[in-house]
Amino acid sequence: MAEVELEVWLQTEQGDGTFTCKAFSGVPSARLSWVALASSGSARARDYAAQLSRELQSVLLTSSPEVSCREILCPAELEEMQPEKYRSRRKLLVLLGSEDRAFEDLKWYEHWNSDALDSSVMTVLPPGKYEDFFNNEILQDDKHLLRRVNASTWKENVAEALPAILARAEITSAATRVFISYRRLETLQVALQLFDRLTHEGFEVFLDRFSIPPGYDFQRRLTQELEDKSMIVLLESKFLKDSKWTQHEIDFAKRNRLGLMSVRMPDVEEQEVIPSVSFDSRVALTKTDFICEPTEERVATNKMIRMKQWSALTDNALEGVVADIKRTHASALFRRRHRLRSDLVAQLRTKGLAVQYQSAGPLLVTWGTDEHLIWPTTRPPEVEDFRVVSRAQFPRKVVFPTSKGIIVGPQAALEPDRKERLSWLHEVSGCLSFDEGNLAEIVRRVAECDWK
Repeated sequence: MAEVELEVWLQTEQGDGTFTCKAFSGVPSARLSWVALASSGSARARDYAAQLSRELQSVLLTSSPEVSCREILCPAELEEMQPEKYRSRRKLLVLLGSEDRAFEDLKWYEHWNSDALDSSVMTVLPPGKYEDFFNNEILQDDKHLLRRVNASTWKENVAEALPAILARAEITSAATRVFISYRRLETLQVALQLFDRLTHEGFEVFLDRFSIPPGYDFQRRLTQELEDKSMIVLLESKFLKDSKWTQHEIDFAKRNRLGLMSVRMPDVEEQEVIPSVSFDSRVALTKTDFICEPTEERVATNKMIRMKQWSALTDNALEGVVADIKRTHASALFRRRHRLRSDLVAQLRTKGLAVQYQSAGPLLVTWGTDEHLIWPTTRPPEVEDFRVVSRAQFPRKVVFPTSKGIIVGPQAALEPDRKERLSWLHEVSGCLSFDEGNLAEIVRRVAECDWK
């Protein structure tokens, strides 16, 4: 298959051991990617691959209204894949393990392992002892590829591995970021429990108890942290809606396209939920989801109230909440990027600029002899975003001096040290970045090549 094909590729092992391949165009992805789902060889592992493929297809198809899918011939047999032939594409081999058949030492796995050629391998394992999923030859070789790579594990559903796969394939950002909004007097134990578990799962988690150092402006740091995150998890307790900070966080999420997930405590009645909020996911907890009964404390506000203090969650309840956070996070990240990109395209076209949707990576914007690559990012620009833009190619052979690589993302709340790092990135990369808060001004500057 020619490398000019721009879609995201998904190759999946079937029940009979053969492979099918689908191509997805229009995915708001940072990279052209090729994800191959293969099994350890058992019927059960192939079933896991099929389940994971269905979940991954669902996420890709709902990532943007522009996404389309078609069946294609597989680019290559997995054991014959030559990564140097697909240099511009991120390549990821996902190996699904099972309880009834261990992975064998297959030499072709190494074909997919090349940092220089943007190719890697990961394993996805169900619950069980790690040693049961690999044969003795692998287990006895500490330098074996499948021993070196850190496995992704799931407990309830294989779809729990999706965020890790999307990040490793660079379809979404490698940074998985969540903001926990809660009321200390009601849900501190649950917040601490989620902070610990999500951090161990590879998430970057904001929790005010740990995340704002002494001496920093609380409100500015709070807003900067919100800009950095893909979604907010609200621990929706009975009196959470009375917090001015919670309302600030919800308003920010609505304005800036963040995902919103509610974890509702048992004493919150249906008519008491936070109003006027469209949640991506709602989880309603019951009293049996907690390790013990809540304690009560009389709290003096403008009137004396009884406030329940909820204990930590049981292991099963925690697993369910974390799994839901993972699924919601991936969808929220896609949706936020799509909305920002759509708003930017609408503004550009209003000014008469020609905009070409790439199947992945930056938008191509043309105006006269100028060509610009514009990358919308869902968080304040970082090194990864400058890499996305600098890696993309201008279609014309002659690049005019006024042509620019441009990053658009939230920057309004950045603290001075981060603004200084951003200015340094502008200098070393030659790319520019602008705050998404005023798209009309960004479009004017693009049309007039005003880079001052």
